[in-house]
Amino acid sequence: MKHAILSVMVFALIIRSNQITFADENASSLEIQKQDVLKKFEGEPTINDVQNAACEYAEVHPDKIKEWRKFANKKAILPNVSVGLDRYVTDYWHWDSGTSPDTLQKGKDTVSWDIAMSWDLGDLMWSSDQTAIDVRSKLMVELRDDIMNEITRTYFERRRLQIEMLASPPKDLRLSLEKELRLQELTADIDALTGNYFSTHIKK
Repeated sequence: MKHAILSVMVFALIIRSNQITFADENASSLEIQKQDVLKKFEGEPTINDVQNAACEYAEVHPDKIKEWRKFANKKAILPNVSVGLDRYVTDYWHWDSGTSPDTLQKGKDTVSWDIAMSWDLGDLMWSSDQTAIDVRSKLMVELRDDIMNEITRTYFERRRLQIEMLASPPKDLRLSLEKELRLQELTADIDALTGNYFSTHIKK
């Protein structure tokens, strides 16, 4: 009786082992197929490339705000410069004060100039430009988020459609054309957000 139970247990273990091996083989095969499909898109820009291109095209890159703040800090150090220029015209033509008082004489052309420099020390602590930068920064972050959401959604919708067309090619001509046109439409949407960066950086 014990031998029969032991035989059954060994048989069950063998079946279980074969099932695990078969499952592992299927998973491995599926992973290989997945990598083969994804390799077909290696010639296309990555999502990070496309997002950066969209930021640059819309001029909403975070570095732009950093540049604004840096220039605002430098502005507080630089002085306000004013230049003045005066010409004394009243003394240029004058009546002779000597032997000929009725004679109009030409004098020397007198010109003077001055330069003044001033600093607003309060700007070293807080500049009014910083408030304007904060407002612009908030608006820019909101705009950048909208662009990132749109570009990410469109990019992966296009990728899903590509995979669908590879994994399950439509047999109907009309359906095939519809999917191809949709693919071109999504590509055009990405190009519109990146200044044609996407199409020009796809390796044929």
